[in-house]
Amino acid sequence: MGEVSTGRAITKINLGGEGEEPSILNQQRRAVLDPGWRGCRKGDTLEQLASQGHDFLICPNTALCIADDSVDLVVTNSVRIDGLVLGEPTVQSSEIRRILASGGEWVHDGVARYTKP
Repeated sequence: MGEVSTGRAITKINLGGEGEEPSILNQQRRAVLDPGWRGCRKGDTLEQLASQGHDFLICPNTALCIADDSVDLVVTNSVRIDGLVLGEPTVQSSEIRRILASGGEWVHDGVARYTKP
């Protein structure tokens, strides 16, 4: 857990992503590994999304396995920030701020929400 199989540096990531952003790594929590999990957008399984060419990083929202100050773009689409869903933490703004590089941007639902100084 925590490694990108392609060996590429993570410069763009879609937290809570389901493949809706082209050419960007998607992060999901471990629940995505449950055989009953389905994406919210199209109802695809993780296996179906991966077979369509989407890459995934599976890790907790509270401890993203990404280096500090290393990501240029964080995208979040239609996900709750700093909350709980089914008793588990959702995407955390503190983790977004931690992983963003200086000058890096967080875009939430298509709108720039934060740029790291």
